[in-house]
Amino acid sequence: MKLELTYAGDRLAAVELPKRPPADLTPDALRHLQTELAALPLQFPEASEFRQRVWKAIRRIPFGATVTYRELAAQIGHPQAARAVGSACAANRLLLAVPCHRVVASRGLGGFALGLEWKRKLLALETTGAAASQNITHAKTQRREGKTRSV
Repeated sequence: MKLELTYAGDRLAAVELPKRPPADLTPDALRHLQTELAALPLQFPEASEFRQRVWKAIRRIPFGATVTYRELAAQIGHPQAARAVGSACAANRLLLAVPCHRVVASRGLGGFALGLEWKRKLLALETTGAAASQNITHAKTQRREGKTRSV
């Protein structure tokens, strides 16, 4: 997948993705890409303290997990600010490095800067990748405990 990365000095300032998600993007490739991006120092755009807090909280959402706009608002101490969280997500220029696709509406997906096709694809890949990772971890744990049952 071709990405366009914009830097401000030595900090990542923006990530641009293709208009449509590539059909051959795999869960492992997505996890690797997001791990690489998460390790880079980021340059958040000038924004309110609230938006900065939203973006930092989004970075803590694990691969394969989602939270609602309302849940994220409560996590940062503003339980009535679900719409403002959505606005912060819409202003995110660091796609994948700040994985705002993991923030969803209480009923449905909510929005995404590149459209719902991208959001569905990213969430599906992460769900598949997280489930596979859990199965491997579970199998290793059972082997260590001396069980031979297949999972």
